[in-house]
Amino acid sequence: MSVEIAREHSIQPLAAEWDELAERAGAAPWLRPGWIGAWRNAFGRGRLELLTLRRGGRLAAVLPLERRAGTLRSTANWHTPAFGLLAEDAAAARELARTLFACGGRRVVLAFLDAGDRGLDDCLAAARGARHRVIVRTLERSPYVTVDGDWTAYEARRDGKLLRELRRRGRRLGEQGRVELDVADGRERLDELLEEGLRIEAAAWKGERGTAIESSADTRRFYSEVARWAAARGWLRLAFLRLDGRPLAFDYCIEERGVHYLLKTGYDPAYRALAPAMLLRREMLARAFSTGLARYEFLGTDEPWKLEWAEDRRELRLLQAFAPSAPGLVDWAAFAFARPLAKRALAWRGA
Repeated sequence: MSVEIAREHSIQPLAAEWDELAERAGAAPWLRPGWIGAWRNAFGRGRLELLTLRRGGRLAAVLPLERRAGTLRSTANWHTPAFGLLAEDAAAARELARTLFACGGRRVVLAFLDAGDRGLDDCLAAARGARHRVIVRTLERSPYVTVDGDWTAYEARRDGKLLRELRRRGRRLGEQGRVELDVADGRERLDELLEEGLRIEAAAWKGERGTAIESSADTRRFYSEVARWAAARGWLRLAFLRLDGRPLAFDYCIEERGVHYLLKTGYDPAYRALAPAMLLRREMLARAFSTGLARYEFLGTDEPWKLEWAEDRRELRLLQAFAPSAPGLVDWAAFAFARPLAKRALAWRGA
C-alpha cells in the first residue's frame, strides 16, 4: 500500500474515485464527496487536506480534513450527523489512521465519530502509538429505530397516553379538512418545495432562536446544495403533513440504502394545539415500516420527543490528540486542566 497526502482546495479531482470507494464500502451520505463539498462551500475554513490511501493505484481510503493554525480538524460541525474514516477494509483504515498521526500538526481534532465504528478505535490506537495525549468525550447521543417486525407491534410498545392523544388531535385536525402525507424526492419542483419547507422549519421556535436553516446564509447554502445533490441521486425526501394542501409540518430527510435520516424538521405554530409535528412523525415512522426500510435515524441529540419513539441511541464522540511536542503539550494542558477549572469556576459563581 502506498499512502499519499493531497492538499487541495478542490474535491472535484478525486470525486469520482471517492464515490466509487463509498459505494464499495456502503458509506453513509456524509462520508461522500457531495456532502463534504457542500459542507466546505458553506462552512469551510483553513486549508483542505485530503488524506488518501491507494492500493495498486486504486483509492482504498480517504479522510477529509482542514488544517488551521497547526491543527488538523475533521470537516464536520453540528450539521454533520457523523464523521469518520472511509475505507474499503480494516487494514486500509488502520494504515490511514497511522498516517494521520504521523503527519498531523500540534493537535488533531476529529468530531462526531461514531463510538460503535471501528474508525474511532483505529484512531485511538494510532494516536497512542504515536505518543499523542488523547482526550475523548461524548458530543451527543442520537436516537434511532430499528425497523423490525410490523408497525402494529412497534406502536403497541409506545406510550398509550401518547397514542391516544395523537389520535384525538388527528381527529380534530381531520374535522378541519383533508389531511394527507406528502413525500417528494425533489426531482420535480425542488426549489418550490424547498422554499415551502424552509418557511415551515423557521416558523416556530427555531426561527425565534436563530437556529433555523433560514437564519444563516451559510446554513441555507449548505442545505440547498445538499438537497440538489441528494435529489439528483434519488435520496432526498421532503415530507409534509398537509391540511387541504397547506403545509402544517415539514421534514427534510435523506433516504439511502434502506435507512431514513431525519436531518431537519419544523411545524406551523398556528396549529401547535393539534401537534402537527408529532402527527407527521407518526406518519413517517409508519411509512418506514410499510416501505420496508431497515432503520429510521432521528439524528442529533436525544431530545425527549425523539425518545418517545426511539429505544436505541448511538453515541458520537470528539477525539482530540495532542502531539508529543512542546506546542502539543501546551495545548493538552490547556484542554485537560484550564478548561475544566474554568467550568468549575463558573459553576461555583452560579451556586
